[in-house]
Amino acid sequence: MQEKYTPGYSSNATNFMAKRSLDTHGAFFKPYLRPGMKLLDCGCGPGTIALGLAKAIAPGTLTGIDREASQIQIAAESAFTQGVSNANFLEGNIYALSFPDNSFDAIFSHALFEHLQEPAQALRELWRVLKPGGIVGLRSPDWGGFLIAPSTPELEKAFSYYKWLQQQNCGNPYVGRELRALLRQSGFTNIKASASYQCYEPLSEATEYLALLIEASAKVDQAVEEGWTDERCLRWSLSAAVRAASRREVRATPTLTAMSHALREWSQHPDGFFAQAWCEVVGWKRLD
Repeated sequence: MQEKYTPGYSSNATNFMAKRSLDTHGAFFKPYLRPGMKLLDCGCGPGTIALGLAKAIAPGTLTGIDREASQIQIAAESAFTQGVSNANFLEGNIYALSFPDNSFDAIFSHALFEHLQEPAQALRELWRVLKPGGIVGLRSPDWGGFLIAPSTPELEKAFSYYKWLQQQNCGNPYVGRELRALLRQSGFTNIKASASYQCYEPLSEATEYLALLIEASAKVDQAVEEGWTDERCLRWSLSAAVRAASRREVRATPTLTAMSHALREWSQHPDGFFAQAWCEVVGWKRLD
């Protein structure tokens, strides 16, 4: 399988990510920032967190990298519009960073490691470009900590499908709980781990993002084999016409349409509640 960024780069996905800021999604790292630092943001996306980092370390410099050119362009345009002159944005691959050894005082990465097939390899690169005594801060969600109310079978299937899709794309929906171990195994010391919850309000922000992503899923072939899609329902209905039990299975089979409908219906429920668990970790590169 080939590693793929599950959210994609549609305007809806980009706008969803652009609502994040240093205060809302990077607050765990703020106590470790100081003016004059040279800081790397890996997987910067549209740059809204990165620009907050740049402002916090001025007159230091912030370098944001992302493998997607469209995100780099958006981040660079935002920096220009906001007059943030100490930030620059480059296309880059976390597995092969184009920086010399010991280049940065600090490295930050938000909502990236859950999409990586080889997180240990990525951390080896972060270790390489981080100065001795430098600090790294990572934050990723953990799908084991979702709070959803009121829940329905179709809604649960929608979240299960997204989780399955991320796994098909070589990601790990449960990497949040593993961040401490990953840092320790990569040689970082004095590791501090924490967790927090994000409550989505209005609920439609998250549900429309998920619904559109499910509808636009490019994993139809695999989804058919797993029984997620309408195509699978049709196949089962034709092959099982003579078996009442199979017909019952067909009626119970989830579809992408039903899942996206359940998400949108949930977003309008007066008691709708969605809280997402995030895990944060900071660690230091020991002095040689």
